[in-house]
Amino acid sequence: MARTTDKLKNFETNYAKLEELVQALEQPDLTLKESLDLFEKAIKLSQTCDSALEYARQRAQALAEVHGSAAEDSDGGEGTL
Repeated sequence: MARTTDKLKNFETNYAKLEELVQALEQPDLTLKESLDLFEKAIKLSQTCDSALEYARQRAQALAEVHGSAAEDSDGGEGTL
């Protein structure tokens, strides 16, 4: 879990690096090798960002479910008026 929370902490930095790599890939003077190297780095960063976003989505969903069940409990279970 610590590894995932590290990804969350570094998400903004990794996303900014990903944007820089995309801009670098748009340069017309890159060699094929340079393009492939940048593309590989971009894919790895993209996967890291995606993993962090998926963890955040799951965590938000779990919190919403906990909040929803807590709200139902506080209603007293009486249903509608």
